[in-house]
Amino acid sequence: MYIKLACLALVLFGVASATSENRLVGGTPTTIREFPYIVAITYHYPSIGLTIQRCVGSLVSSWHVLTSSFCFTGANLNNMLVRAGSSYSLSGGIEVPIRSVVQHPDYEAAPRTADLAVVFLANALPITGDINVLFIPAPGTYIPDGQEVKIVSWGFESEPGPGSVQLNSLKSILLSKIPLDACEAIYENSEGVSIDEAVICTNAIGRGTCFGDSGAPAVIGDVLVGVSSFYQECGNDNYPDVLTRIDKYTDWIVQVATAPNREGTPLKTAKVY
Repeated sequence: MYIKLACLALVLFGVASATSENRLVGGTPTTIREFPYIVAITYHYPSIGLTIQRCVGSLVSSWHVLTSSFCFTGANLNNMLVRAGSSYSLSGGIEVPIRSVVQHPDYEAAPRTADLAVVFLANALPITGDINVLFIPAPGTYIPDGQEVKIVSWGFESEPGPGSVQLNSLKSILLSKIPLDACEAIYENSEGVSIDEAVICTNAIGRGTCFGDSGAPAVIGDVLVGVSSFYQECGNDNYPDVLTRIDKYTDWIVQVATAPNREGTPLKTAKVY
């Protein structure tokens, strides 16, 4: 048991150093019924018999999940599954293998740029009360500064370490969009992320993303406006959370996320307001 716990600690800290991403701080408990589009992307380490929730994604059709490209850094797709239809990241619902992943061609891990990926599922997910899809926004969707977005995810409320616990049940938080020039000034000397028109920066006192939230959806109503991409110093109010801005990539998503047949619900766009 001691060896397995030690391995678990090494895995968690290894993932932390490799991804530097994300789990919700200051979140409110919620359920899959409220957010049926949320999916957990899990990773199995066969050498130690351990499965963790690695990232988060959004179901945008019966066949496709949108998440961060960074989620797949150093990953073996054969060890990954998508869990849908459950309030819990490691139990319940339906598990589906990943058929393939298409990362955005402009993606860079550092500084983080075009952090978006389309996940192709091995089979179509059924639409139920616990499984449904999000719309994606039309290109050029305007989101004013001060607009609140809701982020839904699982996990840590602080950086992994002594006393930290990975939560297994869903939480949500509200964050407010801040001016891009203010975000640029804060991250001016950062080598970790590129701040430009293709991101949304958000902030709220006592709330934010943390380790493991990479790929988590940011929504306005039933429209996916952002994907959690980057944070600095989990829980530090001085640093905004950085989201990939989906409307800047809508045309690419529509081009890539084609279904192999007519089964299930297709990808759809919708207005935010």
